[in-house]
Amino acid sequence: MRVAILTNIESPYRTPLFNAVADRLGGELLVVCAGEREPLRFWQHQAVQRRFYVRVLPGLHFSWLRWEWSLHLNWGLGKTLRSFDPEVLVIGGYDQPLYWQGLWYARRRRIPTVLWYESWQESARARRGPVFALKNFFVRYTTLGLAFGTLAAAWLRQIHGGSYPIVITLNTVDMDFFRKQAWVFRQSPEFALWRATYPSLLLLYVGSFARRKNPVVVLEALRLLQNPEIGLLLIGAGPQETELRVLTREYGLENAVFFEGYRQQWELPRFYALADVLLLPSLREVWGLVVNEALAAGLYVLCSTKVAAGHDMIQPGWNGDLFEPTDVEQLAHLLQRVRNNLAALRERRGAISEHACREFSIERAAERFVEGIQLARQSQ
Repeated sequence: MRVAILTNIESPYRTPLFNAVADRLGGELLVVCAGEREPLRFWQHQAVQRRFYVRVLPGLHFSWLRWEWSLHLNWGLGKTLRSFDPEVLVIGGYDQPLYWQGLWYARRRRIPTVLWYESWQESARARRGPVFALKNFFVRYTTLGLAFGTLAAAWLRQIHGGSYPIVITLNTVDMDFFRKQAWVFRQSPEFALWRATYPSLLLLYVGSFARRKNPVVVLEALRLLQNPEIGLLLIGAGPQETELRVLTREYGLENAVFFEGYRQQWELPRFYALADVLLLPSLREVWGLVVNEALAAGLYVLCSTKVAAGHDMIQPGWNGDLFEPTDVEQLAHLLQRVRNNLAALRERRGAISEHACREFSIERAAERFVEGIQLARQSQ
């Protein structure tokens, strides 16, 4: 079976998924990208063998950092698809002209289409009006939905407004990579000395320094606690970095907050190995793959209720907790509770990691992905 996937850019964390999907197809997989990169996406690709084809289309590219959105105006999709002749077309959304071109191409040639969907009600910008009507139109002309998690599936059904077949899959990363690499770092001879340079409870934030990501609330919670035994690693970069550094000084947290800069995905396991708790305080988040990475490494996760991953992956009180991202006192209370139970949480690391790697593996995600493709093909 020949399958083509339309997406905005090829993200490094998607390569293991696409490889696993290609292995299960028993045919050929083509990933067609609207662009090579987007702002605030500082990823570098490692030399990993792809078992699928990649085609980046020519085009014009525009970005608006305020809305964290890029527009790609591409040409050449029709020629690319005619040459590959896919039996199923997987479309990665509806917010790019490329996706509408793909839908039109598939409709004309009676090719089944799978809408690969990751947004949910709290992450969607348009929930009514003409933009919502366009979403409804697009969804109704696709064959089947492939939703990242239960919340995305519920929102997709609401957009469609009728009977619409949906396969729920996982949004995930190479979980075994983070588990194994974190374990290697924790077992290294220099780890104990390295870890001793930080406070006893070490928090970790990984992400863009942007208002939507809401890292300021973590500093505000630390200011409330004023506990020298709690430290924070900040991994990332972005427009809010200067503000975060100023607040760190104003709140008297210079000895508690450590700016580690932007890190590539393969550099992250050593920081997961160091930390005890991951914090993801976003005001709006489609999924939040750092939750996957942290759980794979055995960390306890404090996650905003506005992050879809938290609702599908967090078992409150066991591997993490959810909190309202604007409630500083609630977050401070959770941090203090974590501090009081730190020994028990560290003992639970192995169980948390094992559970996450079993339940949210690339293999399971690929199985559901291919299930959606097969169901769409059978429906035609």
